[in-house]
Amino acid sequence: MRAKATRRARCPTLSGSSGQSALCSALAGACVFGLLSLLGPGVAAAQIKQPGNHPHYSVELEPHLLLQWDRNWQGRGSGYGPGFRASIPILQDGPIPKINNSLGISFGVDWAYFNDCDGQPYSAACSVSQWWFPVVAQWNFFFTPIVSVFGEVGAALVSRHFSYSDRCPQVVGVGCSGSTFDPFQPVFYAGGRFLFSKSVGMVVRIGTPSLTIGADFLL
Repeated sequence: MRAKATRRARCPTLSGSSGQSALCSALAGACVFGLLSLLGPGVAAAQIKQPGNHPHYSVELEPHLLLQWDRNWQGRGSGYGPGFRASIPILQDGPIPKINNSLGISFGVDWAYFNDCDGQPYSAACSVSQWWFPVVAQWNFFFTPIVSVFGEVGAALVSRHFSYSDRCPQVVGVGCSGSTFDPFQPVFYAGGRFLFSKSVGMVVRIGTPSLTIGADFLL
């Protein structure tokens, strides 16, 4: 009797496909809007039609953890690490005057660590680290006193480094360590903000190149 194979749904590894990245972001948006419907569509519909009915803050601070699955460079699999974002409102009310929305600029730093190198012999010890410095435009939509969603688009500076700590394969043309610097990498995100009080909550963000989850402080 033949056993049936099961497949687990997961976000694709995104080895260079922007279409797959967009699909992940769309799925994230669908999940957020599904949560809004569970929280009460009547309340969400009422607040989104009330311009200015949301927390007004000077800066938003967000320490977070991240999982990087896209643009791994020399890294094998997914990378993980800490990060930080600061967001400053540019338009507290707008750019669409008839709905509850705001526009800001967000910038920060993310560090991802990969404990294996792509193409290395499994007996070798190799690691990859990446520093991302994103700057994005952030468009917020406020649906309830607890839940808001946002989209982000922008670019990042990226510094990457790999090194072998043991059993370097000495491949011709490839050293035992190396670094690159990229002044422009496009980044796209969709996310949700969930407030536990007027100024403290959590943020979940998914897109390319990473997923982040962290605390949120409105000051």
